[in-house]
Amino acid sequence: MSEIIQSGGEVMWVLVVMSVVALTVLLERLIVLHRAPGENEIERALDEVEQIVRQSGEKAAAQHCAEGRGFANYVFLALMKRFDVLVLEERDTDDMRDELVMTTTASSRKYLGRFLLVLSTIATVAPLLGLLGTILGMITAFESIARAGTGDPQVVASGISVALLTTAGGLIIAIPSLIFHRYLASRAEAIVERGELYFHAFGSTLIKTHSAS
Repeated sequence: MSEIIQSGGEVMWVLVVMSVVALTVLLERLIVLHRAPGENEIERALDEVEQIVRQSGEKAAAQHCAEGRGFANYVFLALMKRFDVLVLEERDTDDMRDELVMTTTASSRKYLGRFLLVLSTIATVAPLLGLLGTILGMITAFESIARAGTGDPQVVASGISVALLTTAGGLIIAIPSLIFHRYLASRAEAIVERGELYFHAFGSTLIKTHSAS
């Protein structure tokens, strides 16, 4: 394996680094999405944070979410931060509700889709780097042919085979990266949709609590 990487030149080493980054992102996102709460867990978290808001106020609820961490607490905290800004701007109720809906979607996707852009970029760039490595390898191969002449087919064959290694490497990295990006993105979107109802309910609670005060 090390001989193949060395034969591919500097571009192959870049592809190796990209493969490590892609694998790291994949494992990290799989862990995060696996730990994402189900509807029952989000509902329990909602009941808990709503009770804190009603009994102790929004500041105590924000501290509770900051200490608790996790997907639900992250979105609840984002909603409270955005709500405070809306209050300072003296927005009307309908405007607040619309803004909190958008905050729910944005914060949910930010938490669950973090680093997916890296995976998508690797899936796009890896084949291009592989092609670049092949072109550079072909230039080197033709230079070798020019020096040795075309009478030795082994020189031609070995030069071309080495040049094509980076293209193969780029595709080997890009194809799984693209597949897993689509999988992780779709799974993240499903989790976003799963929690939207409860996060919207919390936004309404914030508005009602503020109106009643």
